[in-house]
Amino acid sequence: MADVMNVGVNLEAFSQAINAIQALRSSVTRVFDSLKDGMKNKETLEGREKAFISDFQDNLQAVNRDLTELERLSNLVGRPSESHPLHNSGLLSLDPVQDKTPLYSQLLQAYKWSNKLQYHAGLASSLLNQQSLKRSANQIGASAKRRPKVQPSTLVLPI
Repeated sequence: MADVMNVGVNLEAFSQAINAIQALRSSVTRVFDSLKDGMKNKETLEGREKAFISDFQDNLQAVNRDLTELERLSNLVGRPSESHPLHNSGLLSLDPVQDKTPLYSQLLQAYKWSNKLQYHAGLASSLLNQQSLKRSANQIGASAKRRPKVQPSTLVLPI
């Protein structure tokens, strides 16, 4: 468990960075809300334009301030070590008996195979949905026009 916590990440700075991301998202939302609302109803057109520009500039400055804060905190967080990129499955590649038990390569091959299978299943599903293969859909109204089945007759072949 100590190895999991010792990955080179400052958790306090990480928490502050998450809060900074939330602040950045809310300030960007305020920018888009001010664009959506447009110019408020003031008496004169010039007053509306000035109020809109002032509000828009304030919101953009808030976005710039929050982005600067997030960049500062991202430098404090630190970089996680690249020694274990796949968590527990990444440890399989460090197995000294890798030549005897190719578990890691089999795991990656199975993962690639399942991705290909899912992709091809999606393609097949979309192709089948485009074609109407239902038998009843092709014969709507055709049941009244059916010919009666001809009974098999015996053929007499000359000898």
